[in-house]
Amino acid sequence: MKLLDYFKKPKEQESFDLLPDGVFTLEEDGKILDVNDKILDIYKISRFNMVGHYFSDFIENGTFILNKITQDDTSAHVKAIVKDENNDEEKRVFLEITARRLIENSKVLVCVRDVTYEKKEQRNIKEKYAQAQKIIDGKNDFLLDSSGAILSNLVSISGFSRALLDGIGGALSEKQEKYLNIINNNSNNLNYDLEKLFALFKLESKKIEYNNKTFDLINLIKSIERVYQKDFHDRKVIFSLDYRTLTQRDCCLDSEAVEYMLRCVMDIFLRFSNLGKCTLNIGHPPVDFLKTREFMANNSLDGSDYVLFEAKITDIVFNQEELDNIFNTYYQGLTRRPIGLRATLNILKIYTTDFGGDMWVYSKENFGTMITFVLPLRIDG
Repeated sequence: MKLLDYFKKPKEQESFDLLPDGVFTLEEDGKILDVNDKILDIYKISRFNMVGHYFSDFIENGTFILNKITQDDTSAHVKAIVKDENNDEEKRVFLEITARRLIENSKVLVCVRDVTYEKKEQRNIKEKYAQAQKIIDGKNDFLLDSSGAILSNLVSISGFSRALLDGIGGALSEKQEKYLNIINNNSNNLNYDLEKLFALFKLESKKIEYNNKTFDLINLIKSIERVYQKDFHDRKVIFSLDYRTLTQRDCCLDSEAVEYMLRCVMDIFLRFSNLGKCTLNIGHPPVDFLKTREFMANNSLDGSDYVLFEAKITDIVFNQEELDNIFNTYYQGLTRRPIGLRATLNILKIYTTDFGGDMWVYSKENFGTMITFVLPLRIDG
């Protein structure tokens, strides 16, 4: 009876075999003392054919990997060829292993997790990403190659409608003038939206090559101010520009790109402000501002090494969802916003990031929207 009771008792290894991960118990030289059922399930082999063998028999470069992860207290991903002893078929298995030395009894415990499925999923994701990127690159190339023809057609529509409005074809009736104004305005708006989208596609395709050289930033700002003065006057947009605190004039970036960024800001003011006030302040950011923004470009926190642009427009307000996705160009929740506005903000973001700067958008009721971006005055190297 006692003998029967003995066999009814749980085996000493039962909890060991129920562990969710595979476990090896090794001697310090790598000889296998025991394994749990999970290891046997991974390798499709009997305990008899594992115990007494060495860890390196089942993990390629097992001894080297074991020494490294026990010393560094890290994990490792390894490949193992598993041969099913029932049908002699081999399969490649990916394992994540961790190990710890037990000083008190001179043993090593190795935990093994089968990550084959995860690796397959990662590979599938990489393959799908590569396919998607190929499609996107092809789309960008096609659109960029077609951009000239598309925009030239729009320019002709805008130009001829403007000419008709100016009387080149004779006097117009009130209804004809009304419809031509609609055609002219819509073609101009569409031309702007597409021009910004094509510019965004070009930036996304990484086909932009920057030509960084030293130029006078204040002279660039003044020239843009002169160009846009008439536009602001004609649109009756209240605009102010202040760059009096900008003491460092020399800037070593791509002057054409910086000019395009400033024009983007001016276009936002002109196209998307109706009754509000627009201000653009340009100066050097306070050191505290750089610290709070965790801004570490060029490993420097000297404010005079950077230029801060603060563009405020009082009659545009974004809600929180829009702010959270403001730089997600193709986010569907922003469809009620003009395409040109979304594209322009993302163009600014990409240029700013490419130059080692950063950009933020803040918006609130009764305040409006503040578009802030910081650029280093020069890029080392």
